[in-house]
Amino acid sequence: MAKDDCKCPPEGAPEWLVTYGDMMTLLLCFFVILVSLSEIKKEDQYRAVVVAVQKAFGMKGGGGAMPTQENPEMSLISRLDEVQLQRKKEKEHSNADDPGIEGREREVTKVREGQKFAVGGRITFEPGSSELTPLAKRGLAVVAKEIRGNNTKIELTGHAAAREIAVDSPYKDLWSLSFARAKAVMDFLTGEEIGIRPERIRLVANADYEPVKKKVFGWAQLEPNRRVEIYVIEALVSDFDRAEKD
Repeated sequence: MAKDDCKCPPEGAPEWLVTYGDMMTLLLCFFVILVSLSEIKKEDQYRAVVVAVQKAFGMKGGGGAMPTQENPEMSLISRLDEVQLQRKKEKEHSNADDPGIEGREREVTKVREGQKFAVGGRITFEPGSSELTPLAKRGLAVVAKEIRGNNTKIELTGHAAAREIAVDSPYKDLWSLSFARAKAVMDFLTGEEIGIRPERIRLVANADYEPVKKKVFGWAQLEPNRRVEIYVIEALVSDFDRAEKD
């Protein structure tokens, strides 16, 4: 057969195969980006990735396009478990050479606070008292099951109602009363029956400055103001440990 009569197929891959390969490559890149975004837990990192993707694809925004401040849901795991598993939060240290009040070369540590979440209902008290009622103790026993056994910080915030201090009261003002209520809850939670470690707990007193009920005067109506609120803080006990000094 003559050489000119040979009908050989054209060189290279068919055009449809090239198009198909490009499409598969783009789909793979798209799913890699989705997985990467789902693993980002910090807002600044998430927004930086979004901006980079927009620049890479030539997105400049259009009419009616507004940047969102909301992050996607990062995980189905509860926040407490997430805090328990995360590494110790970084502490920022100052290396300033200027002499301070206590001399030169003092170490300054900044601890980054986390969010806090209310646990259980309000623990209420009788007027002018910081003694836990049987109902309050039962409520604390239920709350203890949720907060016991991990390393997160616990904040106990005591409150008082207005005009709650009697003439013969052992408390000189509403500050001392609200603190005594928070202390009573701490004593119960750190007792032998519950056994929560004291270093996990932080006490806060608010006197009567954060009332639940306002412009009410009956003792029964003021009961929600005579309370202690329990919060779990998104921070670990180890974040607040002090290094031993020579």
